[in-house]
Amino acid sequence: MEENEYPAFGFGIDYGDELVYCEVIMRDNSYDIQFNNQWIASIEHTEDFTWLQASGTILPQKLIDEIGAQIEHHYK
Repeated sequence: MEENEYPAFGFGIDYGDELVYCEVIMRDNSYDIQFNNQWIASIEHTEDFTWLQASGTILPQKLIDEIGAQIEHHYK
């Protein structure tokens, strides 16, 4: 698949002391996370229905959970 063929959506999220544009790009086994058009991390949904960071800049679990909740809401 080409880059633009993967489903994606975005929303505003607080990161540090600023509001950033978070874009979530669905991949085969994970979701790529971009902040202000820069790749920051990949996260995965586990068999235990929790969210886990697979790679990238270490993010607080609270932020990963918040992004995961946005993904669940978007695709429910």
